[in-house]
Amino acid sequence: MGELTRTQLSEMAQVWREMARNLSVYQASHWTELSTVQHYDLNAYQNSLLTRAQEIDERTYLLLNESLETILNRSIQLVDQAAHALHTTDEQAKALNMGALTVALAAGLYRNNVSSVQLALSELTNLTRPVSVRR
Repeated sequence: MGELTRTQLSEMAQVWREMARNLSVYQASHWTELSTVQHYDLNAYQNSLLTRAQEIDERTYLLLNESLETILNRSIQLVDQAAHALHTTDEQAKALNMGALTVALAAGLYRNNVSSVQLALSELTNLTRPVSVRR
């Protein structure tokens, strides 16, 4: 197991906060289009990500499996991409799935669960991939 540096922990916490903020912006800009349940879901995702960031901030260390340590930077980049993709999508299902998958990724990293991290990364990669239109 590898111990993350304070800088890596700060980056991880910051990306969770940024995603929570972007989910909040998405929610506010699509307020009337979202159902009550979707509002609850978005609030839960934001709360979970902010809680995870707070937990990371309060820790002096976090141990990760070596296999997870190698994909940490990819995780941070992908969540950052997803956070920015929320600004350009009007697809509610896509936005909600990005939030749910980010929460799953955060939980997987925090719990050292390699399979859940890999699954969340794979699904989040598919959601953030640009759609090409064939003519």
